[in-house]
Amino acid sequence: MKYLNKTHATNGVLETVISSMPTGAKSPEEILETLDRYDIDWYVTDQGTLMIRYWQVGAEEFVSGEQAAIIRSGRPSPGEGNELDWLSKNFQNIREEYGGQWVAIHGSEIVAAAPNLPELMNQTSGLDRPLITFIPEDPIVWTFTYAYEEF
Repeated sequence: MKYLNKTHATNGVLETVISSMPTGAKSPEEILETLDRYDIDWYVTDQGTLMIRYWQVGAEEFVSGEQAAIIRSGRPSPGEGNELDWLSKNFQNIREEYGGQWVAIHGSEIVAAAPNLPELMNQTSGLDRPLITFIPEDPIVWTFTYAYEEF
């Protein structure tokens, strides 16, 4: 299985490439079984493209702690909630050590790290449903823009 490893344009669409490395699986079915074992949601499009869903940092300090408590009170916590909260609480230290890498979190610790997703999946083959995510090197900031019109 191939993963993209650079940003390039295809038919006018930019694609960001993650990496290119064999996963050790012998067939697409084995890859899908591995994703199922890790409880990673996946979908194969009509065109045969594999799409996967994973947790990633979308914005740091997106809302205040008070706002977070209000938002969380009306929404069920995902199964990975404890690991996500631990990751968020320790994110600055984790970024210093693992920035630019994929990590696997189990409980309240990082149990594996690798420069690409296939290598990380090979390292975590014996773990029961670790949280797998990419740790960005630089802060991710959500920018709000509002239209303004004078009357």
